[in-house]
Amino acid sequence: MLNNKKAILILIILVATLSLINSAAVPQIDLYVESLCSDCQDFIGGSFAKYMQNPDYASLAHINFYPHGNSKEVKVGENYEFTCQHGANECYGNVVETCSLNKMSHEEGLKFMICMENGIRTYDKDINKALVHCVVEQTLVQSILDCAHGTEGNLLQHAVAQATPANHKYVPWIHFNGEHDKTIESALIENMNEFLCGLEGNRQKAVCSKSNGKNRLLEKSIYKNFNSLTQKCPNIFLIEGIKFLEN
Repeated sequence: MLNNKKAILILIILVATLSLINSAAVPQIDLYVESLCSDCQDFIGGSFAKYMQNPDYASLAHINFYPHGNSKEVKVGENYEFTCQHGANECYGNVVETCSLNKMSHEEGLKFMICMENGIRTYDKDINKALVHCVVEQTLVQSILDCAHGTEGNLLQHAVAQATPANHKYVPWIHFNGEHDKTIESALIENMNEFLCGLEGNRQKAVCSKSNGKNRLLEKSIYKNFNSLTQKCPNIFLIEGIKFLEN
């Protein structure tokens, strides 16, 4: 009987431990963008850039970029041809970003996307100038260009196209833990830091306690569809929600 009790106790401890590990897992955010989209540039250079300024941003979420957006692809022979919403220059920008993300570490790639999208605006949509501005190492620049102009980049861009949700309606299009939710998407676009710091698994982290002097962890926009949000994302911690609604 004692052995059975011990076995049950061990099982309970194991389940509790696995639960804690699962709750500590950071959310995954997939960002579907295109290189010349002004709304994408606003988001990447704004809310996303501020999120990346957090000293421990990686503890709040895991971010993936997919530079394809509203582009279309067709297979011609062994290669794929792309038609982009903002023309051939956008297709080139997409593949340059895809190659860059593939050749950099994950962290370097996230920072590169901020620099690249800001650079595209600064250099009047000149993709090569933006690339050289953002990548100091000349051998890496050449490797990215070789990729973008060759079979490697063509196949990588095809993979990004295949990974982009076919049912997306605009860009930036955002998936949170594999699902698209308009309310969550709007909150992330408006202020990633405040939204992510409102999640149950993040709110106790030091990076969140210092991220906003006003201690406002969620913007009012989240409450516009309060019921929908809490149903789809029940782990949202709504700090002083009533005060937000009353203001």
